[in-house]
Amino acid sequence: MAFIQTDTFTIRGYETDAFGRLSILALMNLMQESANRNAIDYGIGIDDLARQGYGWMLMRFRLRMHQYPRYGQTIRVITYPTSVEKYFIHRDFRVVADDDTLLADAASTWLVFSIDKRSMVPLPDFIRALAVPTGISPLPRLSLKPNFQFNLAEPSHEKEVTVGWFSIDQNQHVNNVSYVEWLLEAVDKKRLETRELAEIDLVYRTETHWGDQLRIRSISEENETIIHRIDYTDESGKDVLLARSRWRIS
Repeated sequence: MAFIQTDTFTIRGYETDAFGRLSILALMNLMQESANRNAIDYGIGIDDLARQGYGWMLMRFRLRMHQYPRYGQTIRVITYPTSVEKYFIHRDFRVVADDDTLLADAASTWLVFSIDKRSMVPLPDFIRALAVPTGISPLPRLSLKPNFQFNLAEPSHEKEVTVGWFSIDQNQHVNNVSYVEWLLEAVDKKRLETRELAEIDLVYRTETHWGDQLRIRSISEENETIIHRIDYTDESGKDVLLARSRWRIS
């Protein structure tokens, strides 16, 4: 049986930014909530996987903002799986207004990891057997290798962060939205005050945990684009996340 999840939310004050727009972080959390509900209907929710020794991990996510909803506005978040492979499941999101105006959309790629080994595993049969809804028009599938890289030249901005307790989710690693908060907080003040995020493309490399020391760096490019990188501050310098954000005049 196939399921399409539709959730209706009215935007609350604490979900908005300094200009009264729905914040990117709040939107991503709403999307994640809808994805969780859809997964539960399929019998592949967080608890369903945990009982069998598995957990979900986000690998790719690209969000496009077409129009920002504002405080008090009612929106619908619609999500569904679009395809299932040996190692990955792909999921799309659409965010629409009351009149069906498309406000945002997102494509995502997820994998399953072993809780004991903390390593990626093939999707279990009970996940691979799920039915994808019919009559959908999937967004372009995200490449496993992004078409952007972080230039090792001197970064435009750099800051460090220590992973705190409230960034950890049920899978005992940093929630994917926390990384987005850290990299957006590292964006320069002028851009945040005069621009709005039009698109963000995220590549999650590895998980991090409570107490880890991370470094957030960014390089400004042409056409209102920033390349972001999060890595460990220790000698390994291991990559945690690579991202590209595009901005427009607000």
